[in-house]
Amino acid sequence: MDWGLGVNSMQRLSALVRYIFTAILVPILIAVATHLIEEQPQRTANVVLKFLLDLSEQTWFRPTAISLGCFVAGLWVDWLLWRLDRSRADERKALGIEMLTLGRNLGHFVGRINGDPMSAFRPQITSCLTKVKRFGMWVPDDRIFSIHSPYAMDLIVDYLTQVGQMLKDGNFREAKRDAKKSKTAFDKAYAEHRLPST
Repeated sequence: MDWGLGVNSMQRLSALVRYIFTAILVPILIAVATHLIEEQPQRTANVVLKFLLDLSEQTWFRPTAISLGCFVAGLWVDWLLWRLDRSRADERKALGIEMLTLGRNLGHFVGRINGDPMSAFRPQITSCLTKVKRFGMWVPDDRIFSIHSPYAMDLIVDYLTQVGQMLKDGNFREAKRDAKKSKTAFDKAYAEHRLPST
């Protein structure tokens, strides 16, 4: 958490103001309305309606009510957007952890798998890269599975480790940048193995 004057402190201030407005205005309005209705129900209804009618005819009331309503609505929309963005950030962090785990598994199991480890882990690699692509980041394509296995494994493990660590730490821009930077290493490998460009 950032206790300075950064984004998190502004979000806390926004939430605090929103809750104060809600916590103060709603109970007061309910208490006043309940008190008036209990004392004289018919007279209270007439008084309340007359008061609201007189109040609505005031020149200052409509702009003030609209401004206050928009302010409170804006606070709630801000909160909603913050929650949606936070859940997306949590998804990115979970994906980073998944990428790091897959990278470690690939590194540990390379010597233990008979045959081609890239083929053995192809479903997991493809699934992970598909999730990364959904976040709008560059991912290596299927040509990586046509490259000589140890070289391809090094490229994939480096990619998963670099990008995964950035995502896990919450650094989405840096993860996107690192993913794009790794494209040159993959393109070089594709060219060395004379694979057609896409």
